[in-house]
Amino acid sequence: MGLQVNVNDILNQLYQNRGVVEFLFANRENITVNELLAREDISADQYQRLKSLELVFEYENVVSLNDAVTAMFEDFMEIGEVTPGLVNDYINELKRNIRFYQEVHEHRFLRSIKKYLKRINIALPREIIKLQKNVDDTYKNEANYRIKLHKLEDYREKRDTIIDFIRKTEDIINETRQLFSHTNDQELYGIVNTLKSNLIENLDFLIEIQTDITDYINKIQFQLDVYVKAQRLKEIKDHGTLHYRTSFIEEVKRINPLRFNGIKGPRTKIAVDFLFSDDGHALCKRVAEKYKLSRLMVRGIAGKLPSNFKEQLIDQQIKLDVEKLVDRFLNQTKLNLFEYLIDYKFPKAVGNVTFEDRLSIFVEIAMEYQNSLDFKYRLGYHDYLDKEEKKKRLGYTIILPLIKEEKKSKKVKEEKE
Repeated sequence: MGLQVNVNDILNQLYQNRGVVEFLFANRENITVNELLAREDISADQYQRLKSLELVFEYENVVSLNDAVTAMFEDFMEIGEVTPGLVNDYINELKRNIRFYQEVHEHRFLRSIKKYLKRINIALPREIIKLQKNVDDTYKNEANYRIKLHKLEDYREKRDTIIDFIRKTEDIINETRQLFSHTNDQELYGIVNTLKSNLIENLDFLIEIQTDITDYINKIQFQLDVYVKAQRLKEIKDHGTLHYRTSFIEEVKRINPLRFNGIKGPRTKIAVDFLFSDDGHALCKRVAEKYKLSRLMVRGIAGKLPSNFKEQLIDQQIKLDVEKLVDRFLNQTKLNLFEYLIDYKFPKAVGNVTFEDRLSIFVEIAMEYQNSLDFKYRLGYHDYLDKEEKKKRLGYTIILPLIKEEKKSKKVKEEKE
């Protein structure tokens, strides 16, 4: 560095210029000096201070962060390019310390063994995460097809390299299993078991990444082939060759591949009216059972009409004639509509009116006579016993008779409208 600095100076500068550091880290390409100095949170003196500390570099009027600072942020956020060589260094150091411990059995080498086992356990998932992110980003964001293919091929090689490191780590653990057991170190025993289980999970993740890479490469190759053919076809069209020297137009007109989308219709055509009949429903049910189409089995065949159908129809008409009932309700002011219907004594000719029937009449009156009713839009509650003699509570809208003055105001509004 140009100046003698300490950690405190670097941390102070990074904190004071955190907005600039964030801007440069997010935009790592083509940030000029003028663009940087145009920001309000940095002056020319502050910029020179960052350059003197070598926290930023300037080359051909383009500013970039120090690679060490960028790498530090990428390591913490587990982004950036895959660096499997780091795992290889940890493996080499692990082998070296195991060899030293086998010779002298000193605790300091055992401590280093545990340290590098932990680092391998942390570094492998981090590299796998970065590999997955780089593969997805390359497929989504890289514009050039050929560069995209080359990058994916490189990531496939890095994936194979990481798998090789996992195999090497497994071999080291298996070869030194007896050595680790003789140490009687519970911490080392836990580290080794955790690492072994994580290695298996990492292999599963790498298999998924390989599947994604293969799928992406196949898609890119297909898109590239289509692009090349379309480009060649456009060149032929621009030169007039497609129209004047070939029968391309006539061939396209004769082809109709989208008709019915490749679905063949039935040989025997059945009338739609027949399908709505009972015999047609039986036929549709047989087809549904054969092809397991449950939505065609919902409708059932209607049964025979009962002998007293006309008598039931007359009773039903008596029940549905509620004009007198509504008039009586409108001429009283003590009860709301629900309470009035629950306590109302129907004539003997109507017969037994159940609780469900009274609810149906309540809904019918509320819908058909809404102009004569006053909806309060608040709930009342009614406790009752169901068929199983269980206590239940029903909430209903409180509806009162409409006062005559309100009726007049409503009529005036309707006339004005």
